Amino acid sequence: MHICVCVLQSSFLSIYDLPTVVRRPAITIVDPGYFHAVVAQYVLCSCSHDSRRTTVAQTRASVPSPDASSCRNASASSDRSPAFTAKILASFVAFVLFVGFVARPAGRYIAYKRTPTGALLSEGSFVVVVIAALLSPLVTDAIGFKYMIGPMMLGLALPGGMPIGATMTERLDSFFIALFLPVYMALSGYRTDLAEVTKAEASEKWCALELFVALCVSGKLVGCVAAGLFFTMPFRDAVVLALMLNIRGIVEVAAINNWGDTMKATAEHYSMLTMSMVLITAVCTPLIKLLYDPSGQFARAKRRSLEHARLSADLRVLTCLYSEDHAAPLIDLLEATGSSRDSPMSLVVLHLTELVGRAASVLKPHRKSTRSSNNPTPSDRIVNAFRYFEQQAAPGAVTVVPYVAQAPFSSMHHDVCSLAHSRKANLILLPFHKSSDGARSTASNAIRSINRSVLQYAPCSVAILVDHGLASGSACATAANSLLQRAALYFLGGADDREALAYAARMPEAGTMSLTVVRFKLRNWVGMGGRDEAMDEELLQEFWARHRDNERVVYVEKTVEDAEGTASVVRAMSDKFDLLVVGRRGGEGESDPEGSTALTCGLSEWSEFPELGVLGDMLASAEFASKVSILVIQQQPPKKIAAVGSNVND
Repeated sequence: MHICVCVLQSSFLSIYDLPTVVRRPAITIVDPGYFHAVVAQYVLCSCSHDSRRTTVAQTRASVPSPDASSCRNASASSDRSPAFTAKILASFVAFVLFVGFVARPAGRYIAYKRTPTGALLSEGSFVVVVIAALLSPLVTDAIGFKYMIGPMMLGLALPGGMPIGATMTERLDSFFIALFLPVYMALSGYRTDLAEVTKAEASEKWCALELFVALCVSGKLVGCVAAGLFFTMPFRDAVVLALMLNIRGIVEVAAINNWGDTMKATAEHYSMLTMSMVLITAVCTPLIKLLYDPSGQFARAKRRSLEHARLSADLRVLTCLYSEDHAAPLIDLLEATGSSRDSPMSLVVLHLTELVGRAASVLKPHRKSTRSSNNPTPSDRIVNAFRYFEQQAAPGAVTVVPYVAQAPFSSMHHDVCSLAHSRKANLILLPFHKSSDGARSTASNAIRSINRSVLQYAPCSVAILVDHGLASGSACATAANSLLQRAALYFLGGADDREALAYAARMPEAGTMSLTVVRFKLRNWVGMGGRDEAMDEELLQEFWARHRDNERVVYVEKTVEDAEGTASVVRAMSDKFDLLVVGRRGGEGESDPEGSTALTCGLSEWSEFPELGVLGDMLASAEFASKVSILVIQQQPPKKIAAVGSNVND
């Protein structure tokens, strides 16, 4: 993008034969009136080389010649020009050293010493940073460089994110984006004059300039696609990347305005460049939305689900947390799930935080903070809790690999799916967007949007834990070290219910969890003999054959007339358990069997949380009397699986 802007800028210089080296000392040597007259005349002249020479001669003749004293002063200044240039370079080096050895340590002191962990800057620290940001362009402009260099270097030196970047974003970003940015863009559009483009004498300039714009855009397209194909990138992704790099934004608008202010671009050029920028962006944006499929990069040739995994295989779970409050219920669930050396559990713990004060998203392994142990970060406390869980488990039964991610809420699901893809996770475990402590409940629409996007694009199965925070007060929680003692699985049939059964089957093997499997059958239902029904029967028979002699496992069949009977049985049985496990059902992927659909027909008409499915939404609703924890599981949809023979490294 920047290369394209530089090419356009250099194109202007080559077309109109502007001086290739124009420095601030030259303005002091030559009379200012003469210099600006020559520049203006060069910009406004035609593309003919002979006419340019004639016009320059006329311009020089029309400008008054400086007197003898001015010439002597210019000659004296010219003699001192090497020293003047050396002074400018020395000033710039001094500014760089000041930023690196004074401003940066001061910024780190303000961010890490004076500001508590997780807090924003104080008023005094905020004023100091703002004053430094305002003085930096004045200094660089005074020593003879572009004013933009100062803030850029200061921003690179100061630590990003919390607390400096977050404070600036919270206190200044809304004001600038809501007021100054629209005004700046409106003034840029007001400066555009379409009448200048339609003039007959401007046709030659229009064709020449648009030719250069077309060459820049096509060159970037061809170059990006060729580079992508060279590195074995799919052709479609290479085209999307090339289109993204051709999108124009505020940087290009500022560059064009600067060319207009410095008379490097005339009114015709400014209008043509602005219209070209708008046209390119208007064409590229819908093409990107049409061609870009974020779910394609997470496709796998092998299914990442619990149903298709071996019983003794390593259970790889990506556990996502948005705050410290999510750690305790997720650890209780993982402890109840059970693990051993013969059936280990690999946990990838991902702490997700909103991106503030930074320009790019961050996804990296967690490293313990270098600050004092008395003031750990939220990520440190979350990781410490999971490390303690790892230490309390049997040797080799649990392994924990922590990660941290900072991203905008709109694209945070990409980090979740990407990490699950790279770590070959079987299950992504997410907290519900609503939480309750018994007295009040809180909800986050941003978290809900992330959960729904993960359900749509995940490369493996997904589970959402709805924690009501009341398990410790239930009559069933009698053990001193565990809040979850009894779990129930409601099995209606279908891929999601089979995935839920495969997960719940691990719980009794831990030795502390009892499991009750409740299978619902529709009265007088003969069955269609479909593939899903056969798979349901096969999985249930395997489960019961394996746990028939386990006293902590109970299998119950309930026959109901319709969906109302299903709801009645669920309401009557749910208060006896600490945890309810259900399949999402009704999500993307394979349709549920006809018989199981009849068991829930009509229950989804007043659905409040579609991401939880029919039963999950009913159990999590405020009208449901039994306030127990709920685990809703969705199996990896078949359409997320890559076709056999595709280039997928599993």
